Amino acid sequence: MTHNIEYSQLSKKQNIQISGHVSGFGGCSHGVCQTVNVAPNTTIEASYLFELCENLEHVDLGQNVIITANNAFHGCSSLETLNASNGLSLRGKASFAQCGFQTLVIPAGSVIDGDYSFGKCQNLRSLVIGDDCVIHGDSSFQDCSNLSSIRVGNGVKILGNRTFANCEKIEFISVGNDFSLFGKDNFAGCINQPVSLHGTNLYYTDITYPNFA
Repeated sequence: MTHNIEYSQLSKKQNIQISGHVSGFGGCSHGVCQTVNVAPNTTIEASYLFELCENLEHVDLGQNVIITANNAFHGCSSLETLNASNGLSLRGKASFAQCGFQTLVIPAGSVIDGDYSFGKCQNLRSLVIGDDCVIHGDSSFQDCSNLSSIRVGNGVKILGNRTFANCEKIEFISVGNDFSLFGKDNFAGCINQPVSLHGTNLYYTDITYPNFA
């Protein structure tokens, strides 16, 4: 079932629940929305749906949610909590760029195709990427200038370019087995810290972060 979401619907509710196939054209920058719950197997095609929603603090995404929209939650500066379930697919650009996360967990089996998906989340300090995630998009975490800790699960593939570019405070990276890092300039602009990658079957061609061992 397809649901069309309009600005008038978003701007008047504190708690929003959406499901099915969501299209339309959103925007709640002056709304009162504080929480968003997205049901499992929902597809969001409505670009700018919650962009600049200044009061949004909490988002729950059920299993196998697909976001094809651009800027779906872009610029939600008060958004500190993202509870996402397995199988998340981000296909649009800047889905959660410039949000207020301090910690972020990308659930197992997620696919990030859109560019700059979590770019410039400047409060972000700790990132966990779950098992078997695939990152195709470019600049997925670029300009997260306070990111210091990255933990990567087993079977993760990073295929995009500039994934962590300009994350100049990275101090710790831990990866699981069967980790692949390709693309170019994934750590460009980072201040080099001694970092060891531990595990078996590690593949990487990007040498912009030369202290890998």
